[in-house]
Amino acid sequence: MSDEDHHPELLLLHETGGEIEGRGKYHKLLDRYRRESGDTDVDSVLKERGPFNEGLSRSIKRYIDMGIVETDEGGQSRDVEETEKGKRYVSGFERTKSYLDDSFQSTQGRVKRVAQRYGNKSMSELVQEPDVQEDKQRSLGTPLSEESDSQKEE
Repeated sequence: MSDEDHHPELLLLHETGGEIEGRGKYHKLLDRYRRESGDTDVDSVLKERGPFNEGLSRSIKRYIDMGIVETDEGGQSRDVEETEKGKRYVSGFERTKSYLDDSFQSTQGRVKRVAQRYGNKSMSELVQEPDVQEDKQRSLGTPLSEESDSQKEE
């Protein structure tokens, strides 16, 4: 199963206590998840403020439509919060995936490690991480997943 099937965006929100202050921080946490393992479907590109996941806004919109997350002003707010329905959904999702999909344990473990290590940091602290600063030396728009893969091969 792919990461997309495991919904790491939703799991990260859940593991960080159900609320992430600012979408910028959400993007940086997803990038930390991507860095946790090179074998992931989470793609980031380099933007002015560091790693940016182009699929995150679509995922949040989909989760809002399902009623499992909320933001102010129909998705325009910077903060993202898990609803009560979302908490129940994730709880059931985790139980079902753990039972049916052996690879889910790995995803769940990476998400928990990222949330524990980086969940309490601010976006500016996440941007100051040495690997993010190194990435920021590259050209804007650089696909970071491909960059990371090519560095591993060298």
